[in-house]
Amino acid sequence: MMADLFATISTGIDTVLGPPLRAFFQPIDHLLAMGYMPWARIFALGFFLGTMVWVFLGLRREYVNLEAPSKKIWHDLRVWTVLAMLPHLIVYFYF
Repeated sequence: MMADLFATISTGIDTVLGPPLRAFFQPIDHLLAMGYMPWARIFALGFFLGTMVWVFLGLRREYVNLEAPSKKIWHDLRVWTVLAMLPHLIVYFYF
């Protein structure tokens, strides 16, 4: 019974999100198929670094921290986003 529910949910998600995700990721998959290892690392690092730069420099502090208790740096969610993504960046860089 639970397996049927999960299969139905999975099919529904694939029906709704599958086409736009495939449209976005298929060109990347084709490019990576040409020579996987160096390009995969470059793309992964590029996505993480690009997101980190966009979050830190692209989002206004006032927008991100609407209800922050203070203006101190440890209440800035942009800083925590960058810090939270650093381990992922290290893993993709190392491996």
